[in-house]
Amino acid sequence: MRIRGIGTSGNNPGLEPSVGIFVDNVYRSRSGLAVGDLLDIASVEILRGPQGTLFGRNTSAGTISINTLKPEFGGGYGEGTVQNYNGYQVAAGVTGPVVNDTLAFRLATSFNERDGYVSDRLVSSRELYDRNRANVRGQLLWRPDEDVDVRLIVDYKHKDEHCCAADYTIAGPTAAAIESLGGIVKPPP
Repeated sequence: MRIRGIGTSGNNPGLEPSVGIFVDNVYRSRSGLAVGDLLDIASVEILRGPQGTLFGRNTSAGTISINTLKPEFGGGYGEGTVQNYNGYQVAAGVTGPVVNDTLAFRLATSFNERDGYVSDRLVSSRELYDRNRANVRGQLLWRPDEDVDVRLIVDYKHKDEHCCAADYTIAGPTAAAIESLGGIVKPPP
C-alpha cells in the first residue's frame, strides 16, 4: 500500500509497512489480511501523512481506516456473481435483534472460488492463479442506552491459493547453469 507514492517496497516478511491499515480500529499488520474479500463495508477513510500520534507506529506514510456496518435490529442481503474459469462469488448477510432494542447480531459470509489459468506442468501439475477464499464475520451490538454502543466482532478468513508463474519462451545461455543447480528449464516446443 502507498499513499502519495510513499510506502514500503520489497517482499521481505521482516519489513513493516509504512501505511497502517485498520479494520474497525484494529491494526492489520499485512495488507493481504486487511483488504482481501471485505464484508459489510460502511466507509473507508484515507489519512495522509504521519499518523503516529493517533494510530501508533507503522503509519509514517498515512493510514487506511476501514469501518464495517454495525448490527441493526432487522435486515439482510444476498448477492452472487459468475466469473470466467469456473469462478463464482457469493456473499450473504443477516442482521436482527437478540433482545429488542438492546442486543443485536450481524452475520456475514462470502465465498470466492475460481480455477487457475496457468498450468505448472513441469514441477507440480497444478493450476496457478486459482482462487479459494472463505470469509465469515460475526458481530454483537449491545446498546444499554442511546449514548453507549459496545461491539464484539469475530472475523475468520481462509485462503488457499497457488500463485505465481514465471513463464518464459526461450531458454537462454544460462539454461545449463540453472539445470546444474537443480532448476528446471522448460524444453523447447
